[in-house]
Amino acid sequence: MKLEWIGHACFKMTAQDGTVVITDPYDESVGIGMIPLEADMITMSHGHHDHCEQAMIVGDPVIVRGQETVSLGSVTAHAARSYHDDAQGTLRGENVIRIFEIDGLRIVHMGDQGCMPDGDVLAAIADADVMLIPVGGTYTVDAVGAKAVIGAARPVCVVPMHVKTKRCPYPIAPVTAFLEVMGAQDVQPCCELELTKGHLPQGVVLMQPQADTL
Repeated sequence: MKLEWIGHACFKMTAQDGTVVITDPYDESVGIGMIPLEADMITMSHGHHDHCEQAMIVGDPVIVRGQETVSLGSVTAHAARSYHDDAQGTLRGENVIRIFEIDGLRIVHMGDQGCMPDGDVLAAIADADVMLIPVGGTYTVDAVGAKAVIGAARPVCVVPMHVKTKRCPYPIAPVTAFLEVMGAQDVQPCCELELTKGHLPQGVVLMQPQADTL
């Protein structure tokens, strides 16, 4: 499986059989240029404009919202209901965590996770091969909160997202705060990851948001 970070909470995952999944496409308010997205499946963690924009989606992909389980090609996407805040969703609503099964790997996309997940959700996301997790704070868990979630869920590899990049105007923290908390300040960003069960990085992996370079 190939993993690429488009920007914000938007990732592109390409399975070995060519099935393409895009997560949480965003709108222009994020400040990061959105590139045209062609995929077989588009997943959206919740209905906020920076996670469910369809204007740049090319073709006629399957669009997955809510908590249904969807299989397409070699990819299966499960869902776990969680919250966008630490007040049971009363402040910002619900959030859907996606658990993808791709090429024998379990990839967890945390969406706009705003709290420590409850026990059932932690069980569903535990021991993932890769966790894509927001770390910027304000609207989601911050660096300390993300570290707590990671400690509880024990993923092999962690990719931070939903952080302040050079064009993003949101009042969220840059990734450096998370890297410091995790003791990973010397990590160098990569453009893409080729992931298999036999070739899986451990710990924090920093990715370069592709659209932020445009």
